Amino acid sequence: MKTNKFLVFLLHLIVLSVFFNACFAEPLMPKEGKQKKTSGRLVIDFSNSSEGYVMVKAKPSGKKLKLLVTHDGIELQYDLNSNGIYEVFPLQYGNGKYIFSLFEQVKGQNYKKLNSTAIQVDMPDPTRCFLYPNQYINYTAETPAVVFAQELCEGLTDPEEKVKKIYHYISVDDDKTETWIAENGQQQTLLVERISFTESGIRSKLPEIDKVFETNKGACKDVSGLMVAMLRSVGVPAKYVVGKANGNEHAWVIILINDEELEIDPQDRITNPSLDELRIHQEMIDYRAERWY
Repeated sequence: MKTNKFLVFLLHLIVLSVFFNACFAEPLMPKEGKQKKTSGRLVIDFSNSSEGYVMVKAKPSGKKLKLLVTHDGIELQYDLNSNGIYEVFPLQYGNGKYIFSLFEQVKGQNYKKLNSTAIQVDMPDPTRCFLYPNQYINYTAETPAVVFAQELCEGLTDPEEKVKKIYHYISVDDDKTETWIAENGQQQTLLVERISFTESGIRSKLPEIDKVFETNKGACKDVSGLMVAMLRSVGVPAKYVVGKANGNEHAWVIILINDEELEIDPQDRITNPSLDELRIHQEMIDYRAERWY
């Protein structure tokens, strides 16, 4: 009898542990490993390529550096620091061969190729890369927006509820309202948007997650980057997308949920929406994705 009671008690502990971990899971963070490839000054740590990312650095130099990542005909160009410090890059285009090439500035926009190396990637779950920070979506467990997202979604286990909670926070400020008198003489109340969008070039800068969270002002790239960081930190895979909206440079978000991709634009203002209401409507605006991180 005592044995049965002990087993029941142990089972309760296991259930509570699973629930606790689901509700209060720490954000996934990249880690340096032991599997590395070196080609001249270029160093690739591919220890966690199965998780969807690599860590890259170049031996210190006084010149500007660029990293070219090639996969199945797709080329992505990144700036790379010249301080010899690792930066994280996603393997966002799935399994297969990735080639990493290091370039050094000669003069102005002219760069020369220094070194190149390749790795073969086999990810059991190619969506895992959209749960980690990287050079574009750069945060730590101590980043204010990440800490807040953990508090905001505390106790939630349903990804849909987490998406709605974070979207609502970014879209409107519950503490501010605007009122006016309608034509019928009745008073109307409207929630005020939390973040003021500003104009800024897409290609010139990475998303400024800390700045937009602190000031509530930012370009589409900043607000989209903030949303992606908050979603990833609470276990919801999300892509930061750069492309064109009606021919203009723009950034938005793709959330991987319920075995499908949900495209949303943080610039839309919808109060208490369903997931379907959040979805971008291509018949209204022509969104064309060019790359994602």
